[in-house]
Amino acid sequence: MGREPERGQELARRPHGSATTTPSVREAIQASREKNTVLAARYGVNRKTVAKWKARPFSSDLQTRPKNPRSLTLEDEVIILAYRWRTRLSLDDSLVRLRRLMPQLSRSALYRCLERYGLSNIGRTNVSPPLTSVNLAGPYRFDITINHVDLGGFGVPVLLAVEEVTKHTYGQMAEPTPKNAVAFLDRLVAEFPQKIDAVSTYICPAFAHVREAFGEYIRTISPIRPHPFAVACSARGIVHKRTLFLPEARVAAETAQTNVATIRELAVHFAKHSS
Repeated sequence: MGREPERGQELARRPHGSATTTPSVREAIQASREKNTVLAARYGVNRKTVAKWKARPFSSDLQTRPKNPRSLTLEDEVIILAYRWRTRLSLDDSLVRLRRLMPQLSRSALYRCLERYGLSNIGRTNVSPPLTSVNLAGPYRFDITINHVDLGGFGVPVLLAVEEVTKHTYGQMAEPTPKNAVAFLDRLVAEFPQKIDAVSTYICPAFAHVREAFGEYIRTISPIRPHPFAVACSARGIVHKRTLFLPEARVAAETAQTNVATIRELAVHFAKHSS
């Protein structure tokens, strides 16, 4: 244990593999008042190297590793991972759009985050429309989804909004509840000064009553109050588009126009699972 500080000092003074001088030579250069050309000839280095070490107040190499390799917060990381998986955009296209939400995000930090969780190479990526002045002018239409990001053994819920044309995004680490969904909509509207004229969501408890998947028929049988998220959208002049959230339910709903029994069975099923 007593030799650990000495070993640390030794490693700190050891030059990197491509160094042309040693710490002792650098100290000698810094202490000398001879001309740079004389010192360069003596130590077999370029005179620019001599000038560099004379100007430095230390003799150790500068750190080449990132100063803050984990500059991203946990929320930043889960939003990045959800966005990458949701859009499948290239690294550079993702960077441009994520920087609106994370201004300090660098390309290297984005790559390290994706590499750390196995999403740096996802195969073929999607092509994003160019960010022209027309596209940026709006109005904006956002697709809001609930994403569960796996961080090596535990899942983190993320609400993610992606604009359908520009692919700009807003995200938040939050449980998918009606209250959180309304708060998320408030922040989304505040984040984008352009007029948001529509949002689309799955039909799930956070955004809509599950019985809405079965159309006007179910509403006439059992009237329900408007969902808080629908009320929030209406108050802001935003159209709320709802889509079915399960492939099986989508198929059933498409064939249910001539099969009332199927509608009733599915209504009971979803009522049980949404309570």
